Amino acid sequence: MCRSYIYTVVLLFLLTVVARSQGDLINEDRIVTYNENSYAAYLNSNGFSLQYRFGKRMDGYKKHIFDVDFSHIKHPKEFKVRNPYYDNQKRFVFGKLNTFMTLRGGWGIQKEQFSKQDKGGVSIKYYYQVGVSLGLLKPVYYEVVDSARIDPIRNEVLLYIGNKKFSSDIHSVSDIYGRSSFFNGFGEMSLVPGAFGKLGISFEYSGSYKYINAIETGVMFDVYSKSVPIMDTENNSRFFITLFIGYRFGKVGIRKDEL
Repeated sequence: MCRSYIYTVVLLFLLTVVARSQGDLINEDRIVTYNENSYAAYLNSNGFSLQYRFGKRMDGYKKHIFDVDFSHIKHPKEFKVRNPYYDNQKRFVFGKLNTFMTLRGGWGIQKEQFSKQDKGGVSIKYYYQVGVSLGLLKPVYYEVVDSARIDPIRNEVLLYIGNKKFSSDIHSVSDIYGRSSFFNGFGEMSLVPGAFGKLGISFEYSGSYKYINAIETGVMFDVYSKSVPIMDTENNSRFFITLFIGYRFGKVGIRKDEL
């Protein structure tokens, strides 16, 4: 529901920007831009991503793009629950073995398909990209009730809680008190190499050729060297298909004789 709402808001935003494009002509002469340095944040169908991009101009409409990004990838069957038997607000994903994150480095081509014609207009660009991925698996720990006893003086139940990974000894939600600290398990991380491909479209609406403000959307395909063990209670895969939408901002270099 939340993701559908975000997509609807972004669509309305794009329609509003396009409607504004019937204004005055841009009063800034078109100039030749050079290298791009930009940043982006994406909401993905299976998590989120943060990205840095360096773009090198090929001609007036094409760029080589080099991206580095960090992503958090969730299993499609991840749902947070709470133990109903304890007064505890620590929600957790039952049956999760590992938190999966990935670092990507990619190269691609971006082409401007439709240029801005009016002040407040939108240029439309598409891009494709391929690259390598390095998956990071961090074990998930739970707070598990080892034992309990009644304190006769206070007349209350005392719980003895330990931090444990998910295992066959944990049979149901009621066996878990709550989630443990996210930082537990960092010393046990393992690596999973892979590769990816990406197709995207960018709606750039900045009022100046010197700056970048854009909404981007597209699809990404990831494949890893082995099945990625995110969940114990569900099937895992080595393939991921991701839909994404995000915001990009940054600057481009300008020839000194055109400043």
